Amino acid sequence: MNSDKQFEKLKKEMFDKFFEKNPHFASYLGLHDPYDYLLPKGNTAHILDNLKMLEEYFKRIKETISYDTLSDANQIDWKVLEKALEIGKFEFYEQRMHELNPDGFGMVGGIFFAMITRDYAPLEKRIDAIITRLEKLPQYLQEFQSRFEKSKPVKLWTEIAIESSQQIPGLFQFITKMTEGRIPEELRERLVKATTDFMPHFQGYMQWLQSLKQKTTENWALGKKKFERLIELRGLGMTPEEIHKVGIKYLNELKEERARIAEKISPGKSVEEVMKKIEKNAPKTFEEALEATGKAMNEAKQFVVDHNIATVHDEDRLLVEETPAFLAPLIPFAAMMMPSRFDKPMIGVYIVTRPKDIANIGNHLNFASIRNTAVHEAFPGHFLQGTISNRGSLVHLFAEGSETTEGWAHYCEQMMMEKGFVTSLESKLIQINDGIWRAVRIIVDVKLSQGEMSFDEAVGMLMKEAGISKEGAVAEVRRYTQTPSYALSYLLGKHLISQLRERVKQKMGEKFNEKFFHDSITANGYLPVSLLRKVFDQKIAKLKT
Repeated sequence: MNSDKQFEKLKKEMFDKFFEKNPHFASYLGLHDPYDYLLPKGNTAHILDNLKMLEEYFKRIKETISYDTLSDANQIDWKVLEKALEIGKFEFYEQRMHELNPDGFGMVGGIFFAMITRDYAPLEKRIDAIITRLEKLPQYLQEFQSRFEKSKPVKLWTEIAIESSQQIPGLFQFITKMTEGRIPEELRERLVKATTDFMPHFQGYMQWLQSLKQKTTENWALGKKKFERLIELRGLGMTPEEIHKVGIKYLNELKEERARIAEKISPGKSVEEVMKKIEKNAPKTFEEALEATGKAMNEAKQFVVDHNIATVHDEDRLLVEETPAFLAPLIPFAAMMMPSRFDKPMIGVYIVTRPKDIANIGNHLNFASIRNTAVHEAFPGHFLQGTISNRGSLVHLFAEGSETTEGWAHYCEQMMMEKGFVTSLESKLIQINDGIWRAVRIIVDVKLSQGEMSFDEAVGMLMKEAGISKEGAVAEVRRYTQTPSYALSYLLGKHLISQLRERVKQKMGEKFNEKFFHDSITANGYLPVSLLRKVFDQKIAKLKT
């Protein structure tokens, strides 16, 4: 057996065991039987078992296979596994989020929602699986609570867990209500019983969360040394201080550009006045806004095809729908529900939340921003990159290259404007304003994570520099505290992708092809930029031979 075949065999064996231990992950990917009927263990030992399994398989790979004998694609997979193991060890032994964040529904709530919203099987079959998982949920929550017997969770994250968990009964009420008249009555009675039987366990979990507040710690910051180590592990090629300087540089440049564009749109008016003017040019109704969003996304898709910007598979579909009522408190504006890897066809759903006051619809659904959103979220942004990457190596899912994923969507905004899809100065101003927000994210993320900025200082900077409301800024910073180094990935990712583009152009010279560059990124959307460079080096070397 040659090296590549041996490597493929070990990868398959590893994933079979991984899915067995993590059936929720298999369901997320679109592998449904028997996984939809199972839940993982909720305790700390389960997390450690996953890490040890990855360590064991990578050890076997290194002992039996020579890296240099593998194909280009398998060499990338090797590097992904190597880096995933390093980061996994850091997350478990140093970051230790599993014993600091007591949100027991963070994973399972999303799985139940995906099962009801993704039309991958008859509703009757999906409900049967939901009932079985619901019956197993009390055991999972009991195991999850054992993580905190000897640890002190973060006070802020405990408060967030309490708030988010309060939405769970609404999820099951929604599922029960939407099945009325659509499934056999006997099955619906089972669903009602399972939901009713679960509620005492839910109340017990909520009481446990409340009791945790007496033993929490105030400190949520990762700290300077650990943050430096995380940045190093991510392979961004920069120190936190250098990343911070990039944020400052972009913030200053973008603020100057925003002032120039605002002056062109309405001479003599302030940026705030111009933004208010743009927000007023909006759909009159929410239904009109949904229609305009869907239309812009379809036009963006056709533009990408017509201008040979990137490969598009016509069978992949993106729907635009209103956010379900039970999710609206968690999704104030909009969210992309990406298609599962193994579901055919791949169908994504972009959900948009109805504003509480229709008079404020222009705050986020004005015509200038709708066009930018179509590029960022749909084509050639997140949806296109996600569907193409889903066709690649399964190992890439372990890579978690957020600077590539978020950076690509942000890169696409400017690129599609330069191509002529977005032409108005108003949309340009919205795009620049969003860039300022992303620059502030870099600054805040670095300072917050290193413990050099307080929560309130971060909220204040977002409000002052990015013009975000206090409510929105608080929600943003809450998320930043739980995801150190993620918020900086947007603008920094765009910055790194732009640098990579110039690097590839220099290496290829006259042979440089923009579609080749874009297709290589969409096909490898989960990879960090450090590995993307290696992918391009491999491809360019082959072109020269």
